[in-house]
Amino acid sequence: MTCASEILAKAAYAHNIPYILSTVGTASIETIAEITQGNAWFQLYHPKEDKLRDDLINRAAAAEYQVLVILSDVPTFAYRAKEIRNGLAIPPKMTFLNMLQILGSPNWAIQTLIAGQPEFKTLKPYIPKGLSISHLGVFMNQTFSGRLNEEKIKPIRDRWKGKLVLKGVVSEEDTEKAIALGLDGIIVSNHGGRQLDAGESTIKPLATIAEKYKGQIKIMMDSGIRTGPDIACTLASGAEFAFLGRSFMYGVAALGKEGGNHTISILKRQFQQVMEQLCCERIADLPNHLIKK
Repeated sequence: MTCASEILAKAAYAHNIPYILSTVGTASIETIAEITQGNAWFQLYHPKEDKLRDDLINRAAAAEYQVLVILSDVPTFAYRAKEIRNGLAIPPKMTFLNMLQILGSPNWAIQTLIAGQPEFKTLKPYIPKGLSISHLGVFMNQTFSGRLNEEKIKPIRDRWKGKLVLKGVVSEEDTEKAIALGLDGIIVSNHGGRQLDAGESTIKPLATIAEKYKGQIKIMMDSGIRTGPDIACTLASGAEFAFLGRSFMYGVAALGKEGGNHTISILKRQFQQVMEQLCCERIADLPNHLIKK
């Protein structure tokens, strides 16, 4: 059974859009590079040890990844009440409701059994052999540190010769730091709103950042984007590219191998409809149609 990372990487490559592989993705750096012929981005969860950091970066470079994304929007693990209630943990906790949901999706259950236990394929060489899933969460906590600063980013900039992007920027101060450090781009992000419920919606700081710093650094955005109109609003507010995650996971969950292509097709059609409704011929003209309060 093909994992979600592979399905989405294939779809992204077919539609000529970038796919970002997470350090904790279910496919390896090398597998995604083969699928996309090197046309992929790698998102680095910052390890506590320099040796592991450098090895991951070297693997991404050897696989000819074009862009390295440094994750900064998970400085600490969030308290996610919904996930706790639904038993989404390492290891997963089975509840009566979960079992009913599984019984209601027999095809998914069978395919999941065939595929076996999901793995963090990129991290597999570094995870101690024989480690039980109940101890995997402890390993992750001991191995990674999400809190970044200039001193942690500088050696990455020195080592990585490709494009370097900082994900998780929501302020002018951090944008200026990214420019000073010689980064090529930023992704305005609050990690899909899963880290801090009281955090500001990303599209609000995006508009301010884009107005002040566009042209000095590539400005992109994710979080809260679900549809074609959402993409149009993001681009109209100053972003040069919009990333989505949850919509694609829903597509794969519903349609399996066809989920990636189907989701992209829906988004393209929705976005095209927005352009047609506005009589907007160029994406660059979208800001002229933005309603400002």
